[in-house]
Amino acid sequence: MARLNNPPVFQGNLKKRSYFEGWYIKCLVDDLSSSIAFIPGVSLGEDSHAFIQVNTSGHNTQYLKFPISDFHYEKDHFAAAVGNNFFSDRGLRLNYEKDGMSMHGELVFDDPHPFPSHFMSPGIMGPFTYVPFMECYHGVVSMRHHVRGALTINGEEYGFENGIGYIEKDWGRSFPSSWIWTQANPFQGSDASFMLSVAKIPWMGMHFTGIAGFLNTDDRVYRFSTYLGYTVKQLTQHDWGVDVVIQNRKHMLRLHAELGDGGGLIAPVKGDMKRQMKESLNSTLHVELKDKNGQILFNDTSHIAGLEVSGNVEKLKK
Repeated sequence: MARLNNPPVFQGNLKKRSYFEGWYIKCLVDDLSSSIAFIPGVSLGEDSHAFIQVNTSGHNTQYLKFPISDFHYEKDHFAAAVGNNFFSDRGLRLNYEKDGMSMHGELVFDDPHPFPSHFMSPGIMGPFTYVPFMECYHGVVSMRHHVRGALTINGEEYGFENGIGYIEKDWGRSFPSSWIWTQANPFQGSDASFMLSVAKIPWMGMHFTGIAGFLNTDDRVYRFSTYLGYTVKQLTQHDWGVDVVIQNRKHMLRLHAELGDGGGLIAPVKGDMKRQMKESLNSTLHVELKDKNGQILFNDTSHIAGLEVSGNVEKLKK
């Protein structure tokens, strides 16, 4: 229970089976022209191992595999090592050279904005964090922060003196059979940070559409979640992306997402990393939020958004 009150920390143990856990760490360079995402984690199944996935806005991806003995973590805060590579909510350090893949450098994360949390609502899933037997749990570590330092990956240099970052995580048995996930910070007209996930959630022999997300503006955090009464009112999948509208009694959120070039990543199935998926880090995302009276609270666009559309998402309308 103590760890559930602190979603950013490692929630599992290395003796589990049919289990995965990973953190998603995205960093945008100073001029916002490119970004890179790291996913360190563990896969505990038929082939237990630690891993680091790497994705860039140039849609170059890598899956780096390590012995499970190379994974180490802190119990009271997010800090994890995979081999000689270190990741935390305060920065990361890379030192990898193997099989034609080279990663070196260090980043420092300043001015983090952790997701608001208290005992009854410990993170983005709110009270659903405590519901047992969920297939996948989700957490937000830092809604936005500054990034400084430098990385060199396969000879390409990434500079961060005034970069921007974001961190979230997942843990459980498997990713959903279908989902839409998108995340952006900043937008063209503001430093806002946004994330929304809409997924088909199996639980106790049934299925429901689960919604989890937030919009962090200068003055507040808007939450979007199933437990707050949000439902999918419209969802249309196109060859180029998706249009989504969710709503509760107080707000209506409208998304228009155009999928950019994507790189291949690997998702978990019963703890084993074996499901192919794609993620774009240079998608276009338009977000509009209105209150119940139709007043526009937020209306902006990002051309550096992350976007995943996986499985038959049309079923998420049901």
